[in-house]
Amino acid sequence: MPRNPRALRRALAAALFPLALTLLAAGCPGRLENPDRFLDGGGFTCPDVVTELFPKSCGGSICHEGAEPAAGLDLIAPGVVSRLVDKMGRDCPGILVDPVDPESSLLYEKLLPLPSCGSPMPIGKPTLTPDELACVRDWISAQTPTGGGDEP
Repeated sequence: MPRNPRALRRALAAALFPLALTLLAAGCPGRLENPDRFLDGGGFTCPDVVTELFPKSCGGSICHEGAEPAAGLDLIAPGVVSRLVDKMGRDCPGILVDPVDPESSLLYEKLLPLPSCGSPMPIGKPTLTPDELACVRDWISAQTPTGGGDEP
């Protein structure tokens, strides 16, 4: 080992350099398998409202499915769109799903913290996130109006 302090520092630096380089390289991230999912602000994708969101948030034995669904509103059985679009609510006034004015739809209003009628939904389950609520609004606006407003 060299006795000169300068030579000692050089020898020590030469010995530690590969170790430091290895540690730095170990901290580098690998490559992303799907970099596109980070380009749209976090990668949230709307679930299918009818087949994913309604069953998760609105279904259940005392909720909106089965032989006697709450408010007479079955959101789970096939044909849900035909039961909702331009149909009047039973227990609260308003059109259940109004594609012309989605945010005034009774279905949408009931998902808000302070609906104009009754309790906010879903009861006994987690409230919808702002992203999920936007998905419901977008789903409502994507429906084809029937020109109705018919009674259910």
